[in-house]
Amino acid sequence: MDSTIDRRTLLQGLGALSLASATGRLHAKSGSTNNGPAIDFSDDVENLRAYAKLAGTVEDGMVHYWYSGTIYGFTPEKTAAMVGWTGLLKMVWRNLGNGSFHFRNYDLAYFTEPGKSARIDQFVNPFTGKINRPIDVVGGPFDVVLSPKQYPWIMSGNDIWVTEPNFFKYKNKLDPQEWPQASSGELLNMLYLDGFQGKLSDIQDESIKSAASTLNIHHVNPWYPFFMMGQRTGVNVWHGQGKKVMELSDISPEVLAYVEEVSPGFIESDQPWPTRTDSYKEYKEQRKPSNK
Repeated sequence: MDSTIDRRTLLQGLGALSLASATGRLHAKSGSTNNGPAIDFSDDVENLRAYAKLAGTVEDGMVHYWYSGTIYGFTPEKTAAMVGWTGLLKMVWRNLGNGSFHFRNYDLAYFTEPGKSARIDQFVNPFTGKINRPIDVVGGPFDVVLSPKQYPWIMSGNDIWVTEPNFFKYKNKLDPQEWPQASSGELLNMLYLDGFQGKLSDIQDESIKSAASTLNIHHVNPWYPFFMMGQRTGVNVWHGQGKKVMELSDISPEVLAYVEEVSPGFIESDQPWPTRTDSYKEYKEQRKPSNK
């Protein structure tokens, strides 16, 4: 199995890229008229297959999402935009052949002024008035197995949406005793509401293996470490949008240049790095505890 594809293939399309061939072609397209039979969304297998086609691909392949958004802070006294962020998500999909799917996520992103696209290395926290220094996002590999079930679809004409809440609770790698400013507490309790929007006709079209889609991001998380908010009452809300990458121009020039600089081959490879990491692990390795 080849783990990379050449740049010419990328320029021809980045939808569902075949991992079995270095010259895989784009399968995803929108506005198709070659529709197949109606999908029985009450059937768990068909329901999941529709989800896989919209969010990823029903064949073995790589799917990328460019995204951009704003991180807000909420306390009992104040609500404010704190910082923007933008990046590129890689999803490596496998059709397990039994109605189930597996995908593996890798994520690269950096932080910006709200509504901007240029990377920043510091900003003024609107809650504390202090200068914060962000660290870039490096996440994955994260593995997810999807089994047939009912996803909550919303339809209007030919438009279709799906959003599923995911709840996460795990031990914080940053002990609040050691990291009084960077740690929000012993446990991290998070809500992820990531949704996808596309065309019903694309999902019904049997010739399409990966339907064009847009991404809606809404996360409710504890204070991110570099905000240095400690155990202060409040949360971060991450809100953003993105789209499935069908060609390189779907990625902003700033993000494309950033990805190629910090992780050459990220787009082409199905395993851009072998060891799992996340933002909390990276923060612990890159920074030192502070009481200030």
